[in-house]
Amino acid sequence: MILATRPDANAASHRARSGTNPAGMPFEEGNGMRFTRLIICGLTLAAAAPLYAQEPRPPGTADAIDAVVGNSVLQLRYLTPSPVAQVGGDLDYGLLLSENRDIIASAALLFHTDLDILPRLTLEVGPQGYAALLAAQQKTDVFALALGASARYELIRRIGLSVFGSGFYSPGVLTFGSAHNLYDFSAGAELRFTSRITGLAGYRWLKFTLVNEPDEKVVNEIFAGLRWRLD
Repeated sequence: MILATRPDANAASHRARSGTNPAGMPFEEGNGMRFTRLIICGLTLAAAAPLYAQEPRPPGTADAIDAVVGNSVLQLRYLTPSPVAQVGGDLDYGLLLSENRDIIASAALLFHTDLDILPRLTLEVGPQGYAALLAAQQKTDVFALALGASARYELIRRIGLSVFGSGFYSPGVLTFGSAHNLYDFSAGAELRFTSRITGLAGYRWLKFTLVNEPDEKVVNEIFAGLRWRLD
């Protein structure tokens, strides 16, 4: 006996396997799936605990929250001491939202170097992980592990005036998704207003070099905001 199959059933099965819709066009991944990926990457960063810091925390500060804003970018950070008791450092988590609907979650573990280069200078080195949903020409998902350093120098300790800077770079071998590299540089100053509130201002430049697309400059602007000490 020869069993006949319906052409429309075969076509539907082929479309299901090949990822095309009835018009023969590829299915587009929805925002829900992209947000799911971001959540998974964010949980991975959090679970990695020994992994976003713009600068070392001020001396004597335990937990703190930063909120800074520029013309097109909002940045939030949670700063806390490193869980590695044997080595001093900072464990920081960050979230960046841009006017173009870019979303970047980050986490970093920076270790104190204890280099006695200058009095009142704190220098840290370590990794920083990024999980990004970029609104480039095509919606792009990127995960990158960058290596870098951050520094903080106390100018006038009595009033809490300090300058800071950081630089991170992700090589191609540690950049996953539709990107080749990541560059993240920032510099600025802070001034203590009260025992719990500190003002922040500076400049940040964050860029992804993408695969078969123009580079995506997520941040290229000055920012200002506040830090709230929680302890």
